[in-house]
Amino acid sequence: MAEGGLVVGLVSEFDEVGDKLKALVIDVGEGAPIKVVTNAPNVGSRTVGKKVIVAKVGTEVDGEKVSKRTVGGVTSEGMLMDSKSMGWSGGAAGNAVLVPDSLAPGDPAPSSRPRMDNEASTEVPTSSIAADKKAEKEAKKAVAKAAREAKKAAKSKTNGSDENNSGAAESEG
Repeated sequence: MAEGGLVVGLVSEFDEVGDKLKALVIDVGEGAPIKVVTNAPNVGSRTVGKKVIVAKVGTEVDGEKVSKRTVGGVTSEGMLMDSKSMGWSGGAAGNAVLVPDSLAPGDPAPSSRPRMDNEASTEVPTSSIAADKKAEKEAKKAVAKAAREAKKAAKSKTNGSDENNSGAAESEG
């Protein structure tokens, strides 16, 4: 788990700098943006405009301090965080953590995995989830009941017309 110096960053530029290495220019809310080199597989040109978690120089991550260093011929001034390094459950190891647009560059990194629906809240009350599931279940039941009733009505209508037709055929004969 990382401590201190973890902030939200807005990716403004992307450049491939070698086999699997990418250089990103990231606004971390300090005026001048920083450059971070990464090999995270989920980072690419589509990451421009997205928000990530950055460990700034001096931040301790998994027992080591992040330092300014040259990677692939480019100076890196931080490190992108993955779920494992953040101590969060879920998310693939090595994939850069993406966070919602509701967080601003320079904001402290959330302590738990935030929802990606742009809500300010990072936690969803369990009671809300349970109520949503219950409402969804009731709606499905109502749809199934309506379908059964429609099928039953159609069947009785068909059976009624069959009886009328068979009765007419018997009286003719």
